[in-house]
Amino acid sequence: MKTRAARSVASMSLICIVLSACSSPERRVVDEIVTSWREQRALPNIDETLTIDSAYRVQTRSVREQLNGARPAGFKAGLTSAPAQARFKTNDAVAGVLFAQGSLPSASTVRLHELRGLHIEVEIAMRIGTRIEQPLSDVASLRAHIDGIGAAIELPNLDYTQPQALDGIDIVATNVAAAKYIVGEFASPQQRDPNATDVRLVCNDQEMFTGKGTDSLGDQWRAALFLVNKMVEQGWRLEPGQILLTGSLGRMLPGTTGHCVASYHSGSAQWASLEINVTE
Repeated sequence: MKTRAARSVASMSLICIVLSACSSPERRVVDEIVTSWREQRALPNIDETLTIDSAYRVQTRSVREQLNGARPAGFKAGLTSAPAQARFKTNDAVAGVLFAQGSLPSASTVRLHELRGLHIEVEIAMRIGTRIEQPLSDVASLRAHIDGIGAAIELPNLDYTQPQALDGIDIVATNVAAAKYIVGEFASPQQRDPNATDVRLVCNDQEMFTGKGTDSLGDQWRAALFLVNKMVEQGWRLEPGQILLTGSLGRMLPGTTGHCVASYHSGSAQWASLEINVTE
């Protein structure tokens, strides 16, 4: 009996050692990411042995450490177009978490020496009206939880040690480069159709690009459903007041100094305008 018990203990010890060894690469990556955020250093490129699932585990652990018990301001979708996915060598959209300290009012100023990998994205925001704790089966189920549609500018910071080597694993593990964002006023989904929106970004009086609501996974509601279910899958509970950024419309623009205005139209009527100033 003693021999059998000893073997059992030895086996359990071996399992613990193996599990510890398996988890240690993730732990090291979490430490690197959190340290980079706190010291405002370039983010690391991720160990190629990680999978997309383990990259999401790294993201969740890193974000929870950074939040330190605080509630996320919301969640963001990324790589929601074929060109964006091709650029980062993946076939899927990705999702991340928004920090409350990243929120800025319209006409704010951001600095390139603080956001070295600054990019500008014109997006749609949705606001959670009722709690979501379980995956949702379809868009109709999602609509029941959304009480507002608004304009948004996202300002991701793609500041990495090896930006030319970025792929989907890097993007996911490092929380989809979430940094700053601007969200406008909300109107009910009954008043504002996110798919019927045309957007235009003008920087320094020059049109940079145009886009439309359906640029994100072909359907704003489909993009939001992906985002909600992916975040619930990672263990997040979505609360009233949190926002969803559903992905870039038009294209992602590298940040340069100047003044940019994003305008939103439905037909001939403009329903929102957001501004951002970029300095050195």
